[in-house]
Amino acid sequence: MTLPGQIVTAQATAAGSNVHLRVLATTDLHAHLLPYDYITDKRANGVGLAHLAEIIVAARKASPNVLLVDNGDTLQGAPLADAAVAEIVPSGRLHPMIAAMNALGFDAATLGNHDFDFGLPHLVASLDGAEFPVVSANARCTNGTICLPRRCLLERHVVDAAGQGHVLQIGVTGAMPPQVALWNKPHLQGQMVFDDIVSTVATEVSALRDEGADVILVLAHSGYGALDAAPGAENVALQVAQLPGVDAVVAGHTHKVRPEHLMSGCPDPNSGAPSAAPSAAPMVQPGAFGSHLGCIDLVLERIEQTGSDRANDGPRWRVCQTQAVSFATTQRRSLGAVPLRRMLSDFPKLRLDMAREHNATRSYVARPLGNSAVALETFFSVLAPCAATQLVADAQRDAADPLIAARPELAGLPILSAVAPFRAGGRSGPRNYSDVPAGPLKLRHAADLYLYPNRLSVLRITGQGIRDWLERSASIYRQIDPGADGPQQLVDPEFASYNFDRITGLHYQIDISKPPRTSAEGDEVYDTPARICDLRLIDGRPLTPEDEVIVVTNSYRAAGGGHMRAAAAAREVFVTSFSVRDAVARYISDATRAVDPVIEPTFSLRPLGGVDVIYETGKGALRHPKRLAALGLTAMGAENPEGFYPFCLTL
Repeated sequence: MTLPGQIVTAQATAAGSNVHLRVLATTDLHAHLLPYDYITDKRANGVGLAHLAEIIVAARKASPNVLLVDNGDTLQGAPLADAAVAEIVPSGRLHPMIAAMNALGFDAATLGNHDFDFGLPHLVASLDGAEFPVVSANARCTNGTICLPRRCLLERHVVDAAGQGHVLQIGVTGAMPPQVALWNKPHLQGQMVFDDIVSTVATEVSALRDEGADVILVLAHSGYGALDAAPGAENVALQVAQLPGVDAVVAGHTHKVRPEHLMSGCPDPNSGAPSAAPSAAPMVQPGAFGSHLGCIDLVLERIEQTGSDRANDGPRWRVCQTQAVSFATTQRRSLGAVPLRRMLSDFPKLRLDMAREHNATRSYVARPLGNSAVALETFFSVLAPCAATQLVADAQRDAADPLIAARPELAGLPILSAVAPFRAGGRSGPRNYSDVPAGPLKLRHAADLYLYPNRLSVLRITGQGIRDWLERSASIYRQIDPGADGPQQLVDPEFASYNFDRITGLHYQIDISKPPRTSAEGDEVYDTPARICDLRLIDGRPLTPEDEVIVVTNSYRAAGGGHMRAAAAAREVFVTSFSVRDAVARYISDATRAVDPVIEPTFSLRPLGGVDVIYETGKGALRHPKRLAALGLTAMGAENPEGFYPFCLTL
């Protein structure tokens, strides 16, 4: 396999008795098996494990020593996963993702936080068919038992550059954010606890060395984070890479693509300078949904054992050269991969299984629910309230109202509904928008409007808590300087749209001339002036810090997901046994006529005296000229290099 545009491969530098080991990694597949979007019912190029399989097969043909691993968040996140929960796994068939991983010969895997989203029984049933070890070092059952192996030792026969065979002991461990205990509290409370990633991995690395591991790979379902991140932090992959004894790290969770060229003694291909962190293990983070395949090349040199510091007396191996890179799925032809259909001819059972589950998923999501009188799109959802989020907010209220009414202690408190657009561009790309036309609504449209199986949750919170909640959401906007020359970018592309909550039942303005209160990820909080202005209830009454209100939201947000500290600090009144998506589907199907959400003017951007800002959205926005005109957006020209369309807005 060639590496176009990269430095000389580690494989080419291996010589003599040195061994070149290539680690291939997937992460955050989120049940994207085929290059198909079941929400739009159309082919989707550039995603899916099946396309990555083309590269995997080509890599195995090009290199004799290949290890294939998965970094978690594999079983949830697309309609295929919903069909697996509802029909495929209960019928006794393998989870489609596990079946494909078995066929492709994955060597090991770990879990991500979203793998718990459908509950422990489904997770256990899904993993039961895995023909490869699934490790998770920091997940413990509350009864003291080990839920999954904390680590594993893979014995692999490898060939050195001279053609001689050797036995290599490869240690693998993995970990996920400890916050999963909160994010999935309805499923995990009283059953599982999750320890700090860094300290737990350090313990497992030491144990693997004692057990005779020659090379240690860490599957860290965690974003890069910072080197000074506190114990218990969500994103700590950089710290894991600094741990003694770690030879390679696969990061994930935050859906970013980050090839790190950490070649000890070799120049960085971009700067020509030596690696800035030669002591760190090489690390790769290969995006999400199968957009990229991570690749870490390790050149191992053999050194003679000089003592009895290990469990065995055989030769010891040392990593002397490394390279990390991510291959885009769209590169697969230039990498020597054969087309999917030809590749699957070598996997006849997998081909038949995928066809069957593909058809089952299409049938599942095509179930009719009702009709919509208006288009439900999210091209402008982070700029102004929209019908798509209004429908979800209304469905949440409809499901929660009778449950709230049954609690006398809540009588008289204002009831609000917090909702965010899940598919609204940003770091997920210019095609990641909902665009449901007026007309028939099917189950796939409910999945489009609400991607995750979060349960409906009801919180009791103060007015100050609401203000803090909204300040976190308002951090999606960059600070705009009213005195600057030329238009300024409005939205921070690193801010995930699913953390931009609008809370219906309120009216408020957002002053973006003030700096944001948090970083895009929300892990940093700044002491800045308030952006939220003129905060009032829908009847016009000011919402004071001491007031109490009820907020209908989801279990992820109620647990503080998205670093929504105000929600986590609120009192949870109850959490339902059904999901928000179930509430949306039922709301649509129970309607006696086509749903026609009345958009509440919940929030607006405070005028800045004629300042021009640039709002970037997907190309599909051009299909909604009335909406563009109503919002005062003017097209600025062709799409930018990332594929977004820029529009000018005067504030």
